[in-house]
Amino acid sequence: MEIAATPWPIVGHTVAVEMLARAARTGQVAHAYLFSGPEGIGRFTLARIFAQALLCEAPADERPCGRCSACQRVERGVHPDVSVISRETQAATEERGDGKHTRISIETVRNLRASISLRPMEGRWRVAIIAESDLLSRDAFDALLKTLEEPPPFVVLILIATEAEALPETIRSRCQPVPLEPLSRSAVAAELTRRGIPPEDAATIASLSRGRIGHALALAADPEALNARRQAVDAGLEMIESPLAAIAGARRLADTYRRGQRDVVERQIDLLLGLWRDLLLLAGGCDDAIVNADRRDRLARLARQWTLAEIHRGVVATLQALGDLAINAQPRLVLDHMVTQWPQPR
Repeated sequence: MEIAATPWPIVGHTVAVEMLARAARTGQVAHAYLFSGPEGIGRFTLARIFAQALLCEAPADERPCGRCSACQRVERGVHPDVSVISRETQAATEERGDGKHTRISIETVRNLRASISLRPMEGRWRVAIIAESDLLSRDAFDALLKTLEEPPPFVVLILIATEAEALPETIRSRCQPVPLEPLSRSAVAAELTRRGIPPEDAATIASLSRGRIGHALALAADPEALNARRQAVDAGLEMIESPLAAIAGARRLADTYRRGQRDVVERQIDLLLGLWRDLLLLAGGCDDAIVNADRRDRLARLARQWTLAEIHRGVVATLQALGDLAINAQPRLVLDHMVTQWPQPR
């Protein structure tokens, strides 16, 4: 009879947790796993807890206990048998250390290979977590493939990616897939409420996070960020409600873009796109699917003014602006064109 598992300290992802917990209990561990799913969904947290389960000093049915020295050191990122690489850790090991990396280099992967070729210092396994594995350079993928083809028997590699398909087939085929899906809004809201967040705020954050528990917890821990987001939503709604506000807002965004704050502008346009999407859902009778649920009444009033075709025109114009800015089109022209293509309030 198989030993019953102790519940892991993670929200959702039941199928993945059960599979990994069984592997840790029985010792039937794959040499490589590929955790895939949207950013903020809990990929790294699950990888860390799996590493704790593999290295935990407690009896098999209590792993990970979270209390032993091994679990605590994995939690703090200082266990000698756990290695983590990402663009951030790569920057920290270089003299330049400015964090301006678009890819994880072959040198970083070679250093990882040298590290994991050594037998574990304390536990049964040596665990390597490769965050942002879809951002490895081509040479880095080639170097990693050599380890995947002939892995040491004590090594467990955990690759984390937004989309599994972004990795070469030669890499994917040698990993146990662990796909992770967004959680339901109710599950996110319930967890936030359990942590002491007021139910109304929990419902709002659950809608905004789109099932990404990591994003939800970050928002819940930063009331200023949540308030800033609400102010940005109100500013976006004002642009959609008033042609004059739309033109003025477009000019402000263009000025912000010219000052080098491109990411700020792209986030605001993405927020506008989300508002138009909510309007489309409301006009189509899909009220429960909107993201900005705390502005439902205001959005509903707007949605009643337009046909589905008119709202769709707003979606298309806003999406086109994001695409045009991505190819470095002139921001003033792009943003002015965007708002002039929006339907006029009646």
